[in-house]
Parts: sequence; structure tokens; C-alpha cells
Amino acid sequence: MRKLALGIVAAVGTSLLATQAFARDIVDMTGRTVTVPDTIERVVTLGSVPVINGFVFAVGKADTLAMGLPTRFNPERWAWQFFFAPQLRDGPVLQDANYGPDVERILSVAPDVVLSFEQSTADILAAVGVPTVLLRIQTPEDLKAGVRLIGDLLGNAAIGEEYAAYFDDRLARIAAVVDAIPAEARPSVLYINPVNMSQPHLVAEWWITAGGGISVTNDGRTTETLTLTTETVVNANPDIILVSDPAHVEALRNDATLSQLAAVREGRVFVTPMGAHIWGNRTVEQVLTVLWAASVFHPDAFPHADLVAEVKYFYATFFRTELSDDQVESILASGR
Repeated sequence: MRKLALGIVAAVGTSLLATQAFARDIVDMTGRTVTVPDTIERVVTLGSVPVINGFVFAVGKADTLAMGLPTRFNPERWAWQFFFAPQLRDGPVLQDANYGPDVERILSVAPDVVLSFEQSTADILAAVGVPTVLLRIQTPEDLKAGVRLIGDLLGNAAIGEEYAAYFDDRLARIAAVVDAIPAEARPSVLYINPVNMSQPHLVAEWWITAGGGISVTNDGRTTETLTLTTETVVNANPDIILVSDPAHVEALRNDATLSQLAAVREGRVFVTPMGAHIWGNRTVEQVLTVLWAASVFHPDAFPHADLVAEVKYFYATFFRTELSDDQVESILASGR
């Protein structure tokens, strides 16, 4: 019976592809050649859904998303996902209890393409004829390449170059100010998840430095996640601590040892803002992360009003969403 069911699912997937009269080949970020419909109207994201959705938002195609936010993502914490794409609130959940692709439900949605980070997902869906494009996002250059790929895929080819030009221009403006700040005036900074005692994302080494800080974990590492010990953190004694979740502030305060760090005792713990995704992690909003970090590290050189204006410009230009000052402040609020 199981083989029969899988056979039916595979036949449905093959028939879906057969109805697509016009198709084209693209090369994804893992080097795979994927045949996709010439026009894509229904997109499904699987796995790390919020960060992938951000790329769809950034090319102005939020309306193509054809699924709901998986249940493991707290809807209150991820509320901006629904703001940028309201259909995510009530759309079908297409991942099973183990976070793998629910093939039968995916086929019922009939997506034109699936976006994921997971090779295993691509393998499963290839067996039923669903084209899956894989992203690989670790570095700033990957962000630009990802926007270019998704823009080309979803029919907005010009957005990749526009985003890359914006990204490079804003970083150059920030660097022009940061470069004039002497090394002794740059704070030592730790980005930490105190619950599992890790520095969670390699990209933070880049944005901390670009924002005018000195990351205490920036030792030339190449691993995505760095495990920390209490002793290591205490010995580093950073001037500023950054976390990705408001609950992590309380975790630091409640830890008998870490609560004694000067940054914790003196209120120099900041939560990275959160829009489509957590700004401190891999996100298409990363250029805003750098400006936010610079405003935390060097508030006199990077006024808050300039940050608000830049956030409004970014979302209006790339997400096609006009935000009020109050809405921008709500995004930034957790980071102050």
C-alpha cells in the first residue's frame, strides 16, 4: 500500500510538470541545474522558512508565497512575517512533525517551485517532480547572490543588481565613518546565545567588525556555530553583549556567573532587532544590522534618526512596504 501511495504521489508530481508548457533552467546556489516554469506564481519555502521568506520579500514577490508559517515559529515573535505576507497566517503548514516536507500536502498546493537550504528536501521532492531551488547563505556576498537568484527566478531580474548596489553603497558610507574611529575607541563585543552557550552565526563576526566593534570570538574561525564556555566568556569580559532573543537577557541575568559580567550589571546587553528575520543571524536585512550595530557601538557617530530613515527606505524599496516611524521603532525597540 505504501508503494502504491508513493507511486500515485509521484505520478501527480510528474503530471504537474507535464502541464507546464514553458520552462527554463536555472543554476541554484549549490550548482544544481533546476528546470522551473517560465512564470512562477506559487512559491513554497521549507526548513528555515523565515530567512528564506525574507529573500522572497526582498524581490517584491511576497504575494507568491503559498503556504503558512510552520508551527515551530511562534506567531507573536514572528509577527512581521504576517505583516509582509498576510497569507502566511492561515496558509497550509507543509512540514511534518519532524520538520521534513509533507509531500502529499505540498503536491496539493501545486507549487511552481520550492525554496530550501536542505539537499535532503530537494532529493525528496525531485522524486515527485517538484522543482526545488537551494540557497546557501553564510557571507555578505552570498546575500547579494541570493537576492540575484531569487529575483531572476521570480521575474524581477533587475532587483539583484539594485540590491547589490544599495548594499555596497551603504556599507561604504558606514565604513567611511567607522574607519575614522581609533581602535581604542571600539568596544569589545560578544554575540552569544547564553542558553546553549554558543556564538550562533559566523556572519556576526563580519557585521560586528563592519559596525565598528571588536568581536571577542573573531579568531579566524570558519565554522557556522562556535561553542563557548563560561570561563571563555568571563575571560573575554566584553564591553557589549548582543543576543538574538529577549529571553536571553534574562538568561544572562539569572546565571550566577555571567550575571557578574560588567556588561550585564551595567545594562550593556542589547537584543538585535527583528523584522522578517533576526537581524543578528543570516538575513537579507543584514545591511541594516550593520547600521544598527554601529548605532549601538558609536551612538554619537550614528544618530538614531538616521537609522530610522534607513530602515524605512530599505523596506519601501525592496519589500515594497511603507512603514511608519512607529512601526520602525517597534522593529528596533528590542535592540535598544
